[in-house]
Amino acid sequence: MKLTPGKIAAMLTGAGATAAAVWVYRDYQKWMALGPGGLPHNFGGYVTTTRMRLRKIDPTDTGRFADGKERYGDAPLGDLPQRKGRRPAVGAYPVPHRQLDQLPGVEMKRKITNLFDVALERASDFVEYRLSHFEKRHQAITLRSDVAPHGDAIASRGEIAHVHPSDGSMHMIFSLRDAALVIERGWGESHPLAGVMMDLPQTYLLIYSPRNREELAVTERLLDAAIAHMAQQPVRKNVLAPEESAR
Repeated sequence: MKLTPGKIAAMLTGAGATAAAVWVYRDYQKWMALGPGGLPHNFGGYVTTTRMRLRKIDPTDTGRFADGKERYGDAPLGDLPQRKGRRPAVGAYPVPHRQLDQLPGVEMKRKITNLFDVALERASDFVEYRLSHFEKRHQAITLRSDVAPHGDAIASRGEIAHVHPSDGSMHMIFSLRDAALVIERGWGESHPLAGVMMDLPQTYLLIYSPRNREELAVTERLLDAAIAHMAQQPVRKNVLAPEESAR
């Protein structure tokens, strides 16, 4: 068969389309493996998150917090130690935003859930559990409807923090200075669409799952600081001893 320029172009087009289809299929399977998130867990949800990838920000860049002007005048976290080791790998998809390695076992996941329960009990005058506005499938610590919200809380429909059952990571909302500190000390990173989508505050962060008791204690501090920021209240002192709060 004699190849003409037209035939060559058609063959290349076909080969390119096949390669693209294989890439999309494999990428879709990787996305599905992350489990359900805030989008439909089907090909339509995958198409939506793929479009969102074009708008992603650098998740570890704290320059956007560097103007030094505190919204709502708080930075309840104080100081933080440096997290040891490298950051965990995080999926390329904005939704669901998930941790891929350094994953917790069943017992650590239980302790994280307990940590949320205890934090909510300490601050029950200001917060409650409600279906997550962002995840839409499980409970989130949310500002009570009788507590006056500030800008971040208005944007998030009052949501403060939630846990991802699949990987033990969490999303929390902080003050500007606290968000910068959390990222710089290695405990988390920005959601790739934080400050880009209207309902995602600029300080909406992914918090990595704790790997041991010491990191669980830091996670407890982070959650208390997020609640304090959103409820505009002082950080509540832990009512449990460190070894109890880590159970």
